[in-house]
Amino acid sequence: MYRIKQITILLGDLLLLFIGLYFGVFLRYMSTPTAVQFSDLVSPFTKLFLLAITLIFITGLYDLGRAKNNWEFFKKIITTALIWTILGVLYFYIFGGNQINPKTILALTALFGFGLIAIWRYFYNRFISVNILKTRVAFIGYSPEVKQLIEIITSRPQIGYEVAGIINTFPNDTGTKTVALLKDLEGKPDLIVLGFNYEKDEALTRELYKNIFKQTSIIELADFYETIFRRLPPFTFSEIWFITKLQEQSKKIYDRFRMLTDYVAAIIIAIFFIITFPFVALAIKLNSRGPVFFRQARVGRNGTIFYIYKYRTMKALNTDGSAETNGPQYASEKDNRITGVGKFLRATRLDEIPQFINIFRNEMGLIGPRPERPEFVEKLTELMPFYPLRHLIKPGCTGWAQLQRGYYGTLDENLGKLEYDLFYIKNRGPALDIAIILKTFSIIISMIGR
Repeated sequence: MYRIKQITILLGDLLLLFIGLYFGVFLRYMSTPTAVQFSDLVSPFTKLFLLAITLIFITGLYDLGRAKNNWEFFKKIITTALIWTILGVLYFYIFGGNQINPKTILALTALFGFGLIAIWRYFYNRFISVNILKTRVAFIGYSPEVKQLIEIITSRPQIGYEVAGIINTFPNDTGTKTVALLKDLEGKPDLIVLGFNYEKDEALTRELYKNIFKQTSIIELADFYETIFRRLPPFTFSEIWFITKLQEQSKKIYDRFRMLTDYVAAIIIAIFFIITFPFVALAIKLNSRGPVFFRQARVGRNGTIFYIYKYRTMKALNTDGSAETNGPQYASEKDNRITGVGKFLRATRLDEIPQFINIFRNEMGLIGPRPERPEFVEKLTELMPFYPLRHLIKPGCTGWAQLQRGYYGTLDENLGKLEYDLFYIKNRGPALDIAIILKTFSIIISMIGR
């Protein structure tokens, strides 16, 4: 349902951009556009509209969990419209040749197209998502995880879920009460979320089986948790769960394809590195004493140790050029060891550029769990036995967990990071990788990296 809602919004955005083009042509000539006038513009503007959809994705406007009718949300639409207009002007200057003046139509299209998108999004967030495309959810069994899910659903109605009811289980009886509650549930739920040990209740499972014929979807709590939070639920972590859920054999073909795309990406990053290196190196040297580059041991695929390369972003407080004087420690959000230039490099992710060397060496990929230091891995493995599962694949320059927050400096935070990393390992594929790349661009453009 989440994807259906995203596709609904996307198709609405695309349609309104074409309507905006129609109004743009109409105002340009102050008459109804002829078929010839409109058809000449369809091809170039279709390309630009696909670019617009990409920009909308990058700015996070398809993230339903954060889609709220507030100034921040609509400011993103305005920013996207301005960036799209600038890119559109550059496009027509480079690939010009149209008999009409497309730049005037481009400005009018941006005004009407994105204006209509703003109106469409307001009504979608205000009415459609919470009324028409709403999924009524009934939970069987109550637990801290169910409580957490209910709080999210209640506080974020724009994601399109509504709690239809909670059916508490009664482990000391034969299941009669539970079945009775299921039958008496007010309103027909669209989705039933199953809690723990439901399969032991035969009367309940028989009643749930009947719901298949009522076109009611039934899903386990772990799968629903994963859908809402986009991370693996820690309450499922067990050897048998990972054995059945992490189907690494089925990912082999995609991983080999990824090797090719990683090398292509490394070539592009290397070219960018050559162009920008003199400026970055000069800025680092002028800002603080110490080396331009920083080299540090990290844990890679299957637990192998390699050395990662980065631009130095911290003060060189040790003889090896590191910023540590009392042993290994995590970087924090307001770390006073970070230099002025280092803050900019981290915000724009430019400090990661030298890692194209690690990609060429097959030590890293473009996307994957961020590699940790051996000292931290050892401690985290003692506290979290399943932590080594992060090393099933190559670490990456950017990753799913890294996009959720910048720093993971405590045990609980690193457990959260593990949940996101394992979500990526379990679900990695073209769609998720493209989403990660686009969101990374969003962070670079917004300068909110850490």
